[in-house]
Amino acid sequence: MSTSAPPENGRQRALPEGTIAIALGLVVNGVATYGFVIASRQALGQDRYSAIAVLWTIVFILGPGFFQPLEQEVSRISTDRATRGEGAAPVVRRAAIMGVGLFGVLATALAIAGPWMVRELFDGQWLLFAALLLTMAAFGIGELLRGVLSGYQRFGDYARYFGTEGLVRMVAALVLWGIGVEVAGPYGLIVASGPAIAVLVAGRGLRDLLQPGPEVPWTELRQALGFLLAASLFEAFLLNAGVTAVDLLASDSEEDAAGRFLNGLLMARVPLFFFQAVKASLLPKLVGLASVGAHREFRATLKRLLAFVAFIGTGGVIGAFLLGPWVVATAFDGDEIARSDMALLALSSAIFMVALSLALTLIALGSQPKVALGWVPGVILFPIIATSMSGPLFLRVEIALIASVTASALTMAVLCRQELAHRAGVS
Repeated sequence: MSTSAPPENGRQRALPEGTIAIALGLVVNGVATYGFVIASRQALGQDRYSAIAVLWTIVFILGPGFFQPLEQEVSRISTDRATRGEGAAPVVRRAAIMGVGLFGVLATALAIAGPWMVRELFDGQWLLFAALLLTMAAFGIGELLRGVLSGYQRFGDYARYFGTEGLVRMVAALVLWGIGVEVAGPYGLIVASGPAIAVLVAGRGLRDLLQPGPEVPWTELRQALGFLLAASLFEAFLLNAGVTAVDLLASDSEEDAAGRFLNGLLMARVPLFFFQAVKASLLPKLVGLASVGAHREFRATLKRLLAFVAFIGTGGVIGAFLLGPWVVATAFDGDEIARSDMALLALSSAIFMVALSLALTLIALGSQPKVALGWVPGVILFPIIATSMSGPLFLRVEIALIASVTASALTMAVLCRQELAHRAGVS
């Protein structure tokens, strides 16, 4: 098994190696997810489909919020050990045990809230609640697997995970629609089946990949995952706070405001969706450079990445302004949203990508506490601005989003600069 540092010929690329492969997997996932939505919505009708939409929203808040730290820390340690010729099997084993613990805490909290969730959110269908629990279990295993694949730079398998996840959901939904299933529960189970089967497909050969190595102290791993869990929850808050704020602040005459805002946000965040490919390949690239003390190349890689993010973000803002309203109206049955709203939402997404890039930089440097700290200003600032401003509802929330992610990005930039200066001084 090769355990070398990142190859020299990939160091002058704007994007880390593996980004294109993962992006292709995400394209398949995105298209297939759209197919799942269409099939389930057509089969169930809008009223019954709403419970599936709620399930989907909860899954993609809780799933990344709780289990993304597993991927990040396992990827970081696996890459670091690979550069030193050490196996990561003990790390993965202990991370898996901690993942089971995280799932236990989450499942207990969900079980307590279960009766209320079934009654208020899932139209009385306990099968949807069971689907939520199963999806969380599969999500946790999937994040752990992706951490291993990312750490060992198995980007083809990483992309295969996303492609399989989306295709399984779409095909299963089409089958249920074709045979006339009109109950939401089975479609909820499809949500769980995607990551579960993706783990089996993308995880083939994983046993051969993991090699013995020194144990990682429980205290070290627990502290790292604890700070990353806090950071992940803060990140999830900022990603989803806009829609929640619109829903809470809307007047009686703005009943459809949250839905229209969400539709616009989904379109404005298309570049952010594909930024997942950069995230997955960037972390092992930066960890590999940090592990061998290549501080100059580390800085150069980060600068190239931020320049790329700025370019993509600027294009996203222009595209959202020119085409956003038409795309939203076409995709969502005539929903209307202003050009200025689309541009501001795209701007907040572009700045969010900058913040995510800097957060991954801190993770690569082993500064997990600073990652959590970096998100704090944004989490504090958003509700203050959103509730204290006057003016049009969408504009208030958009300004709150831009200000909060800018505050977090600037904070992380300062923390990154300090950490890089410290590393350069030590070396």
